[in-house]
Amino acid sequence: ASTGALVKVIRGSSYGFNWPDAITSDGTHVWVANSDGNSVTELSASTGALVKVISGSSYGFNSPDAVTSDGTHVWVANEYGTSVTELSASTGALVKVISGSSYGFNSPDAVTSDGTHVWVANEYGTSVTELSASTGALVKVIRGSSYGFDYPSGITSDGTHVWVANYWGNSVTEFSAS
Repeated sequence: ASTGALVKVIRGSSYGFNWPDAITSDGTHVWVANSDGNSVTELSASTGALVKVISGSSYGFNSPDAVTSDGTHVWVANEYGTSVTELSASTGALVKVISGSSYGFNSPDAVTSDGTHVWVANEYGTSVTELSASTGALVKVIRGSSYGFDYPSGITSDGTHVWVANYWGNSVTEFSAS
């Protein structure tokens, strides 16, 4: 990070990479969402060594397109599954698959967490879903033309604000996390 010098390129079928589409790190692990492989690869952040490849129908992966972690949980947005998969960051074990029309998921394409909330950008739903990070329960679905959502395809939060990248709107929406 300090020099930008190449450390390594990690490749190979043993890593489960199949259209790696998103990546995040919590300082201990690196998590890679493999969109076409319907899997998530866990690497050691310190060595880059393979920890495990997580896959299987029980995980609800369907084109995992985004991944985030706060060190306790890992959330994976399943673009075609209209769901979010929650994993344990320490073990990679399935906690739950969150889905249903009440969550407002419609092509969830980006996800972020500030440790208290999980925010999911829904591309086709032109909305953002807020979940409780501790329980996965729905807090609210944010919609409305006043937010300027237009194909929201990126999202991040610092705990105070949430920023949403609007692909078709050529804009960024900022709103209060509280």
